[in-house]
Amino acid sequence: MVKNKIHILSEYTNTKHKPILSDPLVIECLKNIHEQFVVVPADKAPNNIIFICKAYYLKCLTDELNLSATHTSNATYQRISLSKQEIVANHTSFMTSQGINITGEDCDLPSLYWIPKLHKYPNKQRFIAGSAKCSTKKLSQLLTIILSKIKEGLHKYCDTIYSRSGVNQMWILKNSKELLESIHKYSNTKINALKTFDFSTLYTTIPHSKLKKRLAAIIHNAFVSKNGKQKYNFMAIKNGTAYFVSENTEAKQIYTEHDIITMLNFLIDNIFVQFGGIIFQQIVGIPMGTNAAPLLADLFLYSYESEFIQHLQKSGAKKQCHSFNLTFRYIDDVLSINNPKFSEYLDVIYPSELEIKDTSDSPNFVNFLDLCLEINDNKLTTCLYDKRDDFNFNIVNFPFLSSNIPSSPAYGVFVSQLVRYSRSSSDYSDFIKRGSILAERLTKQGFSISRLKHAFKKFYGRHQDLIGKYDRSMSAIAKDLLGSS
Repeated sequence: MVKNKIHILSEYTNTKHKPILSDPLVIECLKNIHEQFVVVPADKAPNNIIFICKAYYLKCLTDELNLSATHTSNATYQRISLSKQEIVANHTSFMTSQGINITGEDCDLPSLYWIPKLHKYPNKQRFIAGSAKCSTKKLSQLLTIILSKIKEGLHKYCDTIYSRSGVNQMWILKNSKELLESIHKYSNTKINALKTFDFSTLYTTIPHSKLKKRLAAIIHNAFVSKNGKQKYNFMAIKNGTAYFVSENTEAKQIYTEHDIITMLNFLIDNIFVQFGGIIFQQIVGIPMGTNAAPLLADLFLYSYESEFIQHLQKSGAKKQCHSFNLTFRYIDDVLSINNPKFSEYLDVIYPSELEIKDTSDSPNFVNFLDLCLEINDNKLTTCLYDKRDDFNFNIVNFPFLSSNIPSSPAYGVFVSQLVRYSRSSSDYSDFIKRGSILAERLTKQGFSISRLKHAFKKFYGRHQDLIGKYDRSMSAIAKDLLGSS
């Protein structure tokens, strides 16, 4: 009888819900929002959506592109008369000559946009060339693979130099984990000075002529031995992996030194963005948004840093060389340890076109990447630093279990963050402070305390190399972290 009643009712019940975005009122409201605001993600916190006044958003773009009558000081972009079709046709012709196929969806130019840097005061803009689909994307991706291999070779070369001379020519960092590993090697060294520096608008101030000259030299050196003899004839790419070869191989993608330099120069000379139907050429710097940009900036700065150290070596200033051994750089952020005079050499090391500022908080305390570094009794201690802590609003972060996601990967977030906290935190109190805040936040977002305990046990068992330094039992840490044993 119950089944029969259910069957009868189901025939008269409409279970289909009208999509909310099809509601005329909703459509009208969204239209009004789009007319007045631009909706973008926040820099450093992409899960957070920012509503920006459209008039202000456009003003910032027109100022950047020198379209504003009151703002004409930016020489980065130059308005050109070529049409999009002419530029794309030129790109397609060159790419085809290099064996790179361009599809229909790539026959476009990047659009310039910006996102707000809300961790800065006053707030600033990060301008990005949207290059997800553009005529030079595949060329940029190819050069990224090639330059990554060359950079890998530079790391090995500098490691060999360091093992033989004790002098560090490679300041480039992959991430903060690598920095922590380097610091650990010097755990018995007395630390007496900390300095951090930042390149202002690095991407938009690199001169094209110097960039091409410096990168060409690096590429050339990758193909020849130190004595000037040819070491390799080709770079081959197979299944997305690059490798050097002396003779022809079965790989379909094979490039000579000249090919690579030609492709690089073409990319640098053909940086275009569009805005409001107007085409601009970037005549200074490289666009943030293209695949190869970080590598180009990295290798450009490396060429000056290694040249500086080599000059010191040749002049016999061995002690001076060693004072730069604890220098680290991640793209445009520089950290100097135990070298209080580092700032005196900035103009000697780097080209005059680049502006670099001292961002140190004090001689004994600095923030670098996602780390706080502090000198205590001539020892270096670290803890986590999160730029998002500087926002003047609560950010949306970490999963909500009420959302449509599997629960197991969500609890994996807890473990991955504990790994991050324990790796960064020298002191147990800093680890517990970060971890307990995270646990409290996750429970408010629907996480089960019992499953968090299970996830913690998994973390404790698998990462003794990180958690063992605190010399605490699993139950003691669980109690401090989650409020129970």
